[in-house]
Amino acid sequence: MQIDRRLVGFGLFLVTVGAVMLAVRQGWLPEGTAGRAWSLWPLLLVGAGLSVALARRSGGGLGGLLIALTLGAMAGGFASTGSLGLGSCSGDANSGTSFPDASGTFGGTARIEVSQSCGDLAISTAPGAAWSVGGVGAEDGAPVVDSTSERVSIRSDTDRGFGVSAGPTAWQLRLPREPLLTLDVEANAGESRIQLGGARLASVSVERNAGSLDLDLRDVAALDAFRVALNAGSATIHLPALPVAGEMEVNAGSATICRPVDATIGLRIRTDGGFAASNDFRDEGLVETDDGWETPGFATAAVRITIEAKVNAGSLSLDATRACAG
Repeated sequence: MQIDRRLVGFGLFLVTVGAVMLAVRQGWLPEGTAGRAWSLWPLLLVGAGLSVALARRSGGGLGGLLIALTLGAMAGGFASTGSLGLGSCSGDANSGTSFPDASGTFGGTARIEVSQSCGDLAISTAPGAAWSVGGVGAEDGAPVVDSTSERVSIRSDTDRGFGVSAGPTAWQLRLPREPLLTLDVEANAGESRIQLGGARLASVSVERNAGSLDLDLRDVAALDAFRVALNAGSATIHLPALPVAGEMEVNAGSATICRPVDATIGLRIRTDGGFAASNDFRDEGLVETDDGWETPGFATAAVRITIEAKVNAGSLSLDATRACAG
């Protein structure tokens, strides 16, 4: 039987990507180590050299397999940490240049739009109708803030050339619990921790590119819908004990769904047959259906949560102890 070496190499690449992501997710491999996987690049030269030296000879495929393993480790490290180890987009609240706080007050309903190109983002809530944003950044790296009584836009200043920000930032955004809010967040390269306890939310949308996300919806006062898009990184989503519709898209990353402990709450996850996708739903007690997975007795549950999930070259896990303990 003839074996296609290209398929073997591609399969080995995917296995390595998944193994690194799983090892980081379970705490077996430190994130710092995974983030430095780029330093293995000399092995690409070794693999190329082996392919040339052993061409048409026994063992000629070893070079290609070494290249596949190396690329898989590098891709898995990036997907798990959102970093190539060549520099950090994490801001430090105790260093850098503090920028003046911006604040305002909303009326009955409001939209918040956040776009951060490089750094850490912390969002929390407080009683009342007032919002505020503060933090640190590179020199002259304050965000651009536009606001009215019904809307606030907070974005990285990318007018310094080439569409990039001045450098790593650390923003602290506080949202009010009184108005009905629509929250849209896009964050690139860094860490986002969004805790929305007590907030009244029409919808929440978060796009996290190359980094990590912790989205805590457990104690929201109201929420109709949420959407999470994860591209190269990791995410933990704590679900509320409310009937809500959600959408998730995971590309080259891993996401953990933390469901409410209450047994009267049903969960249904409809899955798209994405590329190189994996999940642990069966091990966590969910029942497979024609288009996804659900908790036993979902149809008669007092509170039902539905999630439409699409995963490509990534994984979804449910109730992972380490991720959901916080």
